[in-house]
Amino acid sequence: MLRTAELNFLKSQINPHFLFNSLNSISALTLSEPEKAREMIIKLSDFLRHVVSQPENKPVPLSYEIENIKRYLEIEKVRFGSKLEFVFDILADCADRLISVLLLQTLYENAVKHGVYESVEPITINTTVTLVNDFVEFKISNNFEPFVAGKKGAGIGISNIRERLRLLFNNTDLLAISKKDNIFEVLLKIPRQ
Repeated sequence: MLRTAELNFLKSQINPHFLFNSLNSISALTLSEPEKAREMIIKLSDFLRHVVSQPENKPVPLSYEIENIKRYLEIEKVRFGSKLEFVFDILADCADRLISVLLLQTLYENAVKHGVYESVEPITINTTVTLVNDFVEFKISNNFEPFVAGKKGAGIGISNIRERLRLLFNNTDLLAISKKDNIFEVLLKIPRQ
């Protein structure tokens, strides 16, 4: 019961973060590009409909979660245009694997916030999902401009993911972050169930 309450609390921290960022983006577009604002509202509505329709503690198929990630990225693409690209390469055997709702969301929000938002050049977010030993492995990477002094976040999103992984799998070594040259990469391992 306590574990469920902790997971629900951590999940509740994610939803407002994304919602407020999206509403701020829509607000910025309402005067300058009202058609883009309208498009974002429709996409945000669709995204939120799928998020709130999922039971709190019931995992969803990876294919479902990836579709929602794509919705999120499409919302941001309305805002950033050709400055944001994304590519997904998902092993077919992974599509039906179960994953906790919104577990991946923060990783993409961070890629947008620290990659796309702070860059002048186009940024590509690459996602590869494979099966390695007893894990479903996610490699999420994006290029960034190394000489742009980015805003340092509070790290709540990554800490939140680490804590969710600890509560779900009793393991603290499932998330690794690396930065080399101009590539930021996250490796997330989910035990096969």
